Amino acid sequence: SRGGQVDTGKGSFQFAAQEAWLIENGELTTPLKDVSVSGLTLEILQNVNGLTRDAKLAAPGFCGKGQTVPVGDGGPIMRISEALVG
Repeated sequence: SRGGQVDTGKGSFQFAAQEAWLIENGELTTPLKDVSVSGLTLEILQNVNGLTRDAKLAAPGFCGKGQTVPVGDGGPIMRISEALVG
């Protein structure tokens, strides 16, 4: 992901996906550009309906806002049945 924010008190998040695809009839059909995803963490987790077996993790780094907060990203590719995408 690129950029993003989390409100831990409300459980909400927003981030820009590095890669996203439209899935039609079980096939990846169209790459999507400039996709951002937002929502409530627990609701999105309930809508995950597919995961790959492998996971890719990026090297850890620090928050891009100039703060010394350690961050990392990565994980399996996932399919989410319902999410707010913009």
